[in-house]
Amino acid sequence: MIDARTHVVALSQQLDTLAAAPVDPALDAARNRLVDDCADHPAHARLGALLDHVLAHAASDGTEAELLEEAAKMWTDGLALYAEIGRIRSEIETALSDPSSPEAASRFCEATLSLRHATSDARGTFLRMDSLGKRLRTMAHIPRHPRQQDEPVSQWGWGDVFLARRTDALVRSAFAEARTGETRALAFGILSGYAANATGSVYLTQVVGGPRRSHRLRDRIARNAVGSWCGERYPEVRSCRGIADSLRFDNAPATLPGETADFLTRTLGETYDLSQLSPVPDPALGYGRLIRQLELLDTFVQPPPPALPPASFVTKFFADPAHPPQPAVTPETATPPYAHGPGVKPTTYHGYGGGQVGPPTATDSTADSESACGSFCLAVLAFLCFAVLLGGPCWDEWGKEKSCTFWDKHVAENWRNAFTTDLSQAEKDALASQSRPLTGSGFAAAARVPQLDELVSQLFDLHVRLWEALGKAGAYLSGCGLIYPEGRLGFPLYHQFLAVPGDTLQPHRPETDDVRTFYRYPRTEMEHPVDYTKTVPVGADPGIVLTATGPECVRRWEDVARGTPGDTNLDLDADRGTVHPCWSTRGSIDDDPVGVDILAYQDL
Repeated sequence: MIDARTHVVALSQQLDTLAAAPVDPALDAARNRLVDDCADHPAHARLGALLDHVLAHAASDGTEAELLEEAAKMWTDGLALYAEIGRIRSEIETALSDPSSPEAASRFCEATLSLRHATSDARGTFLRMDSLGKRLRTMAHIPRHPRQQDEPVSQWGWGDVFLARRTDALVRSAFAEARTGETRALAFGILSGYAANATGSVYLTQVVGGPRRSHRLRDRIARNAVGSWCGERYPEVRSCRGIADSLRFDNAPATLPGETADFLTRTLGETYDLSQLSPVPDPALGYGRLIRQLELLDTFVQPPPPALPPASFVTKFFADPAHPPQPAVTPETATPPYAHGPGVKPTTYHGYGGGQVGPPTATDSTADSESACGSFCLAVLAFLCFAVLLGGPCWDEWGKEKSCTFWDKHVAENWRNAFTTDLSQAEKDALASQSRPLTGSGFAAAARVPQLDELVSQLFDLHVRLWEALGKAGAYLSGCGLIYPEGRLGFPLYHQFLAVPGDTLQPHRPETDDVRTFYRYPRTEMEHPVDYTKTVPVGADPGIVLTATGPECVRRWEDVARGTPGDTNLDLDADRGTVHPCWSTRGSIDDDPVGVDILAYQDL
């Protein structure tokens, strides 16, 4: 099952191929009408191409959709906090740069008050982030395949049924039911999705090391990596929200027209023996979830890195002001444009498109990424906790141009050690006693205290760490398969899926602990019988999926248009290599060799 971006690009290229193909003259009028129908009703065509996603969403329990909503809300909160810290920094730096300015003291006080508000907001956000991370790291939002669980087809979800049963017959039923321009466009979209999955899943199976049912986590990361690859090369699919908008009917909200839902339900009923399957899910539910998923995927944009403090502070902070230190960038944090900025190189690895990229290691796993983030989150909370002291116990000493022992003893020391305790009662009492307004003269005197230079430095450090935290969060979410790995294709976890490896023998058996090992090519024994004929060539990139699917789609459309009876339903998960028919297991999927029954065209 390929991702949404790849589906949309494949549909566009298939239509171009169909429009230019030298078809049988007897089919020319039908071809031209179909091309026009798809041009006039693009939302219907794209909906058909994405029917696998619609049915998978409709049949799911909604867990992944809920996790994505939660992650998007937290990301939005994180961006807001990052922007607010940037604004507060600017206010404080401006005030301290010109402390004799009439508004400097009030500007500083208002900024520190804002920082206090940010403290309370950040606490809740980081606690929710911790909860979400623990739930995501189990990877339970990517369900196991029912075939791999030896479940009968009557218990399969419709997303899996769609890919493994009566696939060609569904395309023919759709064209047989189509009576209008809208439904003909929808039928061609279904054909497009069929051809693209048949080709794309072969590619995915080879780079993953086995089919989706055996390696659900690697398959998810691989398909998302291919989607990001398409997003980098095809501007029309770069915006997932743009894809969502193109799926709307007459610019309406995320509502599937009744006649379109009826057509899909009727087509499914004509194709499958519904008495042998679970109830057909509501296409409108799946459509709404797909639209929402696409909208949310554009939420996770990394902001630009923090600006350096004013030059006067940089001169004080850094031994070489012309070359100040840059934030640390690791495989977990690096995202464009900062990952490849001046003087910054991702640790160990070269960027995509240049040099050698090493193999993925356990540091690419979600568990390790979460552990790496933990100490940082505690450090941020610690600093924000003590940032409320900025308007408190130090001002009497700072106003007399004296060093503040409270700052030295509590704030700076604890910030460096990233302690986790809350304010003591004595500290809370000290804060409560600070009711006197800060005067202009007092602020002008305090501004000359070196500790306020350190404050500027610490706030800049905080801002940098927040930026890196967003990078870590984005890497974590993409590593869990929840979002596209935008800007990270150069890292081993994703880069491995952008070219077919030399080891094309597959399928490998599932890993015992796939949550901890999905980052690497499977090391398990082969699942027999092994089928390694008709494979995608070694070294081929995802572009082969797009170049191969156009002619295949046109050929199948010509068969349908001529009325040629169907004879083979292709397995769209590529469980048994290229152009393999749908099949069922004879005995258990764990048998060696696996007993396979090839299904006749009418079989379910």
